[in-house]
Amino acid sequence: MKGLEHSISTEKNRQEKKQRRIIMEETSAIVKWQYKKDGVFELSWGDIVVLSAYARAYHVDGRMIDTRTAVLKKQEMTSDEKGQTLIFEAENGLILTEYLMVSESGAPMVSCSLSQQDGQEVETNRLIPLVAEGLGDHAPKIWKSIWSKMLLVPYDNTMWLRYEAQPLRAGRRSYDLTVLFQEDSREGLLIGAADFSVWKNAIICSGTDAKSFWVQSGIADEGTHDSISHGSVIGKSVKSSRFYILYGRDYRRILETYGDLLAEERKCLTWTEGVPFGFNSWAGLAFRLNADNYQKTGQFLREVLQPAGYVNNNRTYMNLDAGWSAIPEDTLASMVKELHEHGQKAGIYDSPFAFFGDDAKQEIPGAPGHYFEEMLLRDVDGVPLAKVDGAIPFDVTHPVWKQQMEWKLSRFVEWDFDYVKLDFLTHGGMEGCHYDRSIRTGRQAIMEGYIFISQYLSQERIGKPFFISFSIAPLFPYGFSHSRRISCDAFGTNEDVEYVLNAQTYAWWQNKRLYQFNDPDHVCLLKGVFTDRDSLEGEARARYTSAVISGTVMMLSDDYERPEARTRAELLATNREVNALAASMVSFCPVESSDASASAVFTAVIDGKQCLALFHWKGGIETVQVDCRHAGIRSGVRYRELWSGEEMWDVDGIISWRVQGCDAVLLKEV
Repeated sequence: MKGLEHSISTEKNRQEKKQRRIIMEETSAIVKWQYKKDGVFELSWGDIVVLSAYARAYHVDGRMIDTRTAVLKKQEMTSDEKGQTLIFEAENGLILTEYLMVSESGAPMVSCSLSQQDGQEVETNRLIPLVAEGLGDHAPKIWKSIWSKMLLVPYDNTMWLRYEAQPLRAGRRSYDLTVLFQEDSREGLLIGAADFSVWKNAIICSGTDAKSFWVQSGIADEGTHDSISHGSVIGKSVKSSRFYILYGRDYRRILETYGDLLAEERKCLTWTEGVPFGFNSWAGLAFRLNADNYQKTGQFLREVLQPAGYVNNNRTYMNLDAGWSAIPEDTLASMVKELHEHGQKAGIYDSPFAFFGDDAKQEIPGAPGHYFEEMLLRDVDGVPLAKVDGAIPFDVTHPVWKQQMEWKLSRFVEWDFDYVKLDFLTHGGMEGCHYDRSIRTGRQAIMEGYIFISQYLSQERIGKPFFISFSIAPLFPYGFSHSRRISCDAFGTNEDVEYVLNAQTYAWWQNKRLYQFNDPDHVCLLKGVFTDRDSLEGEARARYTSAVISGTVMMLSDDYERPEARTRAELLATNREVNALAASMVSFCPVESSDASASAVFTAVIDGKQCLALFHWKGGIETVQVDCRHAGIRSGVRYRELWSGEEMWDVDGIISWRVQGCDAVLLKEV
C-alpha cells in the first residue's frame, strides 16, 4: 500500500513538473534578478535585460522610503541564486524589504514589505514593489519604440467599460495587470498581480517618465469607482501583492501563460455539466417579465428550439433576471417544478452587494426588525457612500447583510433553482469603513462576500450542482463563480457585436483559467427592450457567432410573443454544427489587437480541426482578409463555412471574405 501511495505521489509530482514546463514554454529562458547599485535592480531574461527598477513604500503618516535613497543593509540570495531579498533602511526609521523571486514554474516575481526599525507596527495604503523601465542597448524594443502599446485592463465591466491598447502616455493606468507589446512582432512584457485578497493593484504609466511603470498595491480612484482612498493595512510588517513578470515573443501566449500561473495559484470553480444553453429574460422582457411569458418561453425552447438543435447535454436553462420578484413565491416554485418535469433547468437573479431602493429606512426582508440603512457601507464620518451605477454599496461584513443573504440563498435552494446570476458585485469591493474592523480594504471585504456565497451554494452543502454566474463584477478576485461576463450589457446591433468582440480580443485567455466560462452576455437576435430597432439578420448572425467563440454561456433573449423573434431564433440558434463549437468550451484567440476596438479575426483548434471566425460590423462593402502565416494557421486548407455550408480556402496564403454591412462567417477545416 505504501508503495502504491509513493507511486501515485511520484506521478502527481511528475505531472505537476510537466505542467510547470508547459506553462513557461512560450516564455522559456534563464531568468535572473541582479542587484546593481544605488537601490536599482535588474531582471535578465536570457541575454536580455527586460527591465531595470527600484521600489518605494509610503507610511500613512507621510513618511516614504525609496530604495535609491535608503541604505542597503542586507542582501540574501535564494538557494537557486536566481532571486534575492534586499533589505533597505531609511533615516526616517522605515524598512523596505524587496523580494525578487523566481517561481517553481520559472516565472519571475516581485513583492515588497514595509516595517519599522523600532519593531512597532506600520500602517500603509500604498506599496510600490516595482518602478520599472528599460535601459541600455540591450533593452527590448518595446521599451524604445513610440509605437509600443500598453494594454489597459479595466477594473471591472460596468458602465460599458472596455479594454484598450494605447501608446504609452503619462498617467495611463491598467488594473491588476498590463502588457507592453509591439503590434507587428507581438513581442511583449507582462506585469500582473498574483494576489487579490488584500490590495487593489494597478500598473501606472509614470507621470515623470512615460516609459516607466509604477507597479502599485493600493489604488482607489474613478477607475475602481471609489470615492474614498484605499484602506490602510496595519501590522509589524505589511506586504504588497506579488507580481508576475513575463517576457516573450507573442503577447497572446504570455497572457495565456499568466492565466495558467494564476490557475496554479487558485483553481477556477469547475463545472462538469457542460456549457449552459438557454434563455435569460432581461434583454427580451426586462420588467415586462411575468409567469405567463416566462412559461411560454420555456415551452418554446423545449418544444421548438431544443429538438432543432439549440441544446446541450439534453437540457436548456430558463433564467429569470431582474423583475422576477413580481412573481408570487408559490408560482416561482411551481414554475421550477414544471421546468424540471420537462428536463429543463431554472435560473434566478440577485444583486447581493448593492442597494437600489429609495428608502433605506425600510425593513429588510429576511431580517425582521432590521433596516437597510444599518448595512449600508459608510465613509470615515459615518455617512453612507454615494450611489454608483444607481446603487449604494452594502457592507458585506455586516451580520445583518449575512443574515439577509442567507435568507435569500436559502429560498433559491428551497425553490429548487439550479443557476443564479449575481449582478453589481463591484459594490462589494468598494473602500469604506466596515462593520468588521479587521476588514480594512475593499478587496478583503469582497473576498468575504464571495466566500460566503460560494460556500453556501456549493454542491457539497446543497446536494446538487448549482451554477454561479457573475455579471457586473471586478475581474479579480477569481475562483468563486463558474462564469464571469466579459463585457457590460450587450444586445443585438452591430455596436453590440463590436463591443463584445473588444472583450474577446483581450479577455479570451481567462476562459478555463480564471473562470470555467467566459460569458458573452445574453444573445438578442431580433430586438431588445432597450434598443430602438430590430437587428438585421447579419447583425444577429454576428452576435450569435460572437457568443459561440467566447468559451461560453449561451443565453438567448428576445420577446417570443413576436413571431419574427421566433422565426429568427429558429433560423440562427438551431445550427447544430455552430452549436457544437459553442459546446466545445473553446475560447477563440484574436489574430490582432485593435486599439480600443476589436479584432475582426479569431482562431481556434477544436477536435484537431482549424477553425476561424471572421467579423465585420461597419456599414458598406469591404473585404476582410486573413494572412494565414500571420494568423498562425496552415495555408492550403479547405474550410466549410458553417452558416452557409459553402467552402472557402486561401489563395496564396490569404483568405478573403467580401461582406456588406454587419455579419460573420464561421469556418471549420474540412
